[in-house]
Amino acid sequence: MVTSGLPPAIPDRFEQMLDQSATAAVCAGADGIILSWNRAAEALLGHSGDAAVGKPLTIIIPPAYRAAHEAGLARAVKYGASRMAGHAVEIVALHAEGHELPVDLSLSLWFEGGSPVFGALIRDVSDRRATMNRLQHLAHCDTLTTLPNRAALLARLEATIAQGPCSLLMLDLDGFKHVNDSLGHSAGDHLLVRVAQRLMEVSGGTDEFVARLGGDEFALLVSRCDDMFRIDQLATRIKQALSLPFEIGGQSVFIGTSIGIALAPHNGVCADTLLSRADLALYSAKSSGGGTRCFFMTSMQNRSEQRLRLSNELRQAFTAREFELWYQPQLSLPDHDLLGVEALLRWRHPRHGLLAPNAFLDVLSESPIAEEVGEWILDEACAAVARWKRQSLGIIRVGVNLFPAQLRTERLYDVVANAIARHQLEPAQLEVEITENTVLRFNEPSTAALRRLKQKGVGIAFDDFGTGFASLSMLQQFPLTRLKIDRSFIAEIHDRPGDAEIVRSLLCMANSFDLEVIAEGVETAEQEQVLRDIGCVAAQGFRYGRPMDAAAIAAFLRNLNEGGLAEAG
Repeated sequence: MVTSGLPPAIPDRFEQMLDQSATAAVCAGADGIILSWNRAAEALLGHSGDAAVGKPLTIIIPPAYRAAHEAGLARAVKYGASRMAGHAVEIVALHAEGHELPVDLSLSLWFEGGSPVFGALIRDVSDRRATMNRLQHLAHCDTLTTLPNRAALLARLEATIAQGPCSLLMLDLDGFKHVNDSLGHSAGDHLLVRVAQRLMEVSGGTDEFVARLGGDEFALLVSRCDDMFRIDQLATRIKQALSLPFEIGGQSVFIGTSIGIALAPHNGVCADTLLSRADLALYSAKSSGGGTRCFFMTSMQNRSEQRLRLSNELRQAFTAREFELWYQPQLSLPDHDLLGVEALLRWRHPRHGLLAPNAFLDVLSESPIAEEVGEWILDEACAAVARWKRQSLGIIRVGVNLFPAQLRTERLYDVVANAIARHQLEPAQLEVEITENTVLRFNEPSTAALRRLKQKGVGIAFDDFGTGFASLSMLQQFPLTRLKIDRSFIAEIHDRPGDAEIVRSLLCMANSFDLEVIAEGVETAEQEQVLRDIGCVAAQGFRYGRPMDAAAIAAFLRNLNEGGLAEAG
């Protein structure tokens, strides 16, 4: 470690330790002159110790920040204390070669011979910054189409409405489900990418902003325009562009589109209202048979009445015991050992047969019975785990999704703890799952309840991770134990290197927060191999088993115990 001939900046007994440290260490006197400089500082900042010692600290401070640095140094010398002392802060440092780099700085202040001496430990955080930038981009970007996502649209919509009139067009593809069912999800994803490209070609203007909201739903925001005639012409061009065939997998694929339109300020003066009313207009277009466009009208509020009717029917279904729990296995990638199962809600409708959650879950989650249904799901899942243990099928972990209503109550901890005790489970046999929409409605009591559950040993999983704006802050803000990477990142991970890099970044981020990770939607051996290669150790999806009713999952577990995954499947 190189030091000056001035009064010692660091006691001799510490010099050797700091010189061997992998962390850059720099000391300076009250005049800002560098007194000592270790080898790690040479490697990080580019100046040799001989060149740095005796020079002002400003050699490592970008010009734009030097005035603030000198003012802060003067205050610290005057008052014998620094506001930065004892805290780690992220700043920008200047390398000897002239480029800037983000660093984490921990500052200390002490006195030698009555004079103040400043010491700084400096760490390079370029990798962390790059990862955070990638995730920040991910929070605002739809990774399949590279279009802005729903969060980005909402932010743009708020700003656009504040500036003047605008128009919002919401689009839904007619016949997309048939493409998925007949040609597979890979073809469906390819189609979505091509649709995004055509929408960008049709819009093209600086006043037009295209986004993908999720699934086969897109949006186009036109700023500084509420002219119905011009917007109708735009809607016609969109329909014409999307009516042309798409060449997918050597086949010509034809789809239509339905469009719902809302205008600001006529139909609303806030983003949520305009989005809701464009959605009501889209629903009307779809209900009329699709392939058309509808402008919002007040009469479309009747959709709320339809939701109310469904909510009432769900209440009757719960009373009549028409709900069922199905289970999907979760496996270890290295050895295909069973890690647990996820409990999934189904509705055995007396007229329409077995209904998947997408037919009713959004209405149920806002229904007055949501909390009661959520508690039933929790109890039923715990009872199943206890039953499997009695049947010698193993000690199984079950994942249960929580409704927002369960997180708004102060009863959450007691409800979960009582279910575990009632069925004599170990806390680690239960994992509760929360989604972004649920998380966005968190309150402090629910956060405290989850924290207590985690301390008790219950797993807390963040579902659909990576698909929305709130995901980043959740890692630090809430007591999570596992991230479930959304299937949208897995579908073509074997064909798109970018998807693999995104998942690799998510794995790295999760590891830094000491979180487990499981990949959802794994369907093929190719997807599994890429996940193995990048270090993912757990997965869930059709490759390992589709959702099964209670009898089928029991048989699956029995076969898995007897012969492994091949026999179980």
